[in-house]
Parts: sequence; C-alpha cells; structure tokens
Amino acid sequence: MYCQKCGKRFSNQKKYCPTCGFEPITAKVRLKKIWRVSLVEGRNPSNRYPTDCVVCESCMNYCSHVHEGSAVPALSRIIVDLSELEWMMQHRKFSTIKRIVCQQCPGVAPCMAVCKVASAMYRDDKTGAVIINEDFCTNCRACEKVCPYDAVWFSESTEKMIKCDLCGGDPECVKVCPVNVLRYEKIA
Repeated sequence: MYCQKCGKRFSNQKKYCPTCGFEPITAKVRLKKIWRVSLVEGRNPSNRYPTDCVVCESCMNYCSHVHEGSAVPALSRIIVDLSELEWMMQHRKFSTIKRIVCQQCPGVAPCMAVCKVASAMYRDDKTGAVIINEDFCTNCRACEKVCPYDAVWFSESTEKMIKCDLCGGDPECVKVCPVNVLRYEKIA
C-alpha cells in the first residue's frame, strides 16, 4: 500500500504510514469532523438582492495573496462570479451572486475517487479538507471534470490544480469579508 499523503510504500497490516503518520482514506471513509467555508445568504432585509455580498473581491484577493504571494483573483481558491451580477444589474432581476468554493464533500469526495495517483489527494487530519499534494499531482484534470461544484480548476499561469484547502483551519476569506457573508462551519 502507498501512503496518500507522502507517497511512501508501507505494509497493508499497518493502520498508519510509518513515515508521516497519515491514516489512509480507506481506513477513515467516515471522518469525525469535516469543515467548510459556507455562504450566509440574505441577512439584510434592506438589501435589494437576496445576498449581502457587495462583490468587493476581498476574499478572492486575500486568498490568492496568501497562497500565491500576489493578489490575483484568478488564482484564488474562492470565486465570486461577476458575470451573473452584471446580468442582474442590466435586467433588474433578483438573483444571488454565484460564489464558488469547495464544499469538502463528506466521505470519499468525487475528486479523490477519480484521482489516478493515490498520493496526489488526501484529507487534512485537522479540518477534513481535501488537499492536493502538488508534489504528486500530474495535472490530469480528472478532479476538475468530476467536481459537482466547479470548485477545482487548473491554473495556466501556475501550471497546477487549485482548490480550497481551508487555510489549515483558519480560512482567510472568512476573516477579511467586510460584510461577514462567509462563515467557517463544521458539516460532519
């Protein structure tokens, strides 16, 4: 058996990888705790749209700054889709602003299930987040195709797969949102 985190080979009889201490996903399909960033909708009745997001892009800019070292929204792990907002403004329709962030699917996530390299994706022990191990990821994009939330994508500029990793349990996007429409919550 190969460790899904470090890629080292170890005996099937052991529950943990002797090198890094990681417990394989087959041994913990039902995690005790999984967290995610979720969206708070329509808290302010005076707002004419059923979301309080002001599309300031603070979450996107700060996320990309923390992970990539520069405030480039295209490299963010959370996306605020402005195309739907523009359509809303032109047609004066009520709609929510589309925000894309990984929902950290409980159990074996679809992105993990289709990954051809066992050590390229693993669950973080603290948050339950699905993490892409860049050292082993082949950028085959299978995870991107199967994600039901469109929350995994390939960055042409960095040449790597991008998805939310929950910032190790302290999501920066939640902290910097000026209107507090993002929250960090336990889902399982």
